[in-house]
Amino acid sequence: MSAQAVKREEEGNLLRHADELCRQNNLRLTPIRERVYRELVQSGGPMGAYDLVDRLSNEKKRLAPVTIYRALEFLQHAGLVHRLATKNSYVVSHGELTGNNTKIMFVDTKTGNTVEVHSAEVAEAIQKAAEQVGFKSVHPFVEVEGELSQ
Repeated sequence: MSAQAVKREEEGNLLRHADELCRQNNLRLTPIRERVYRELVQSGGPMGAYDLVDRLSNEKKRLAPVTIYRALEFLQHAGLVHRLATKNSYVVSHGELTGNNTKIMFVDTKTGNTVEVHSAEVAEAIQKAAEQVGFKSVHPFVEVEGELSQ
């Protein structure tokens, strides 16, 4: 199977997963939400909201940034995308958490590439630190900047 075919299959799996997740949780994946999610999936990396506005608008109609931000907020709350604070951008979430794990997103500062890892050890450390200060962490997500080794 070619690399392009593998990429299309992965994109298809992510889109089916989003549709299934929304149906299971009685969430509505509207056409604009699906378009935003599809664009993020096809981009393969982080994208800013205004990049999405530019890509999804056409000559006849320019989408309002608020429309994109609302779609991104929905996708984020549904667990389908993550907001990367360091890049002020959004990236597709790969995989659901199983057990007591925390998602860690490693962000390459030079290329913008990301790698998502799930860790029970990090989840435990965050929970202990939160308890020490009387804080209840709902959905811990850790973002780490650096450089990916080749």
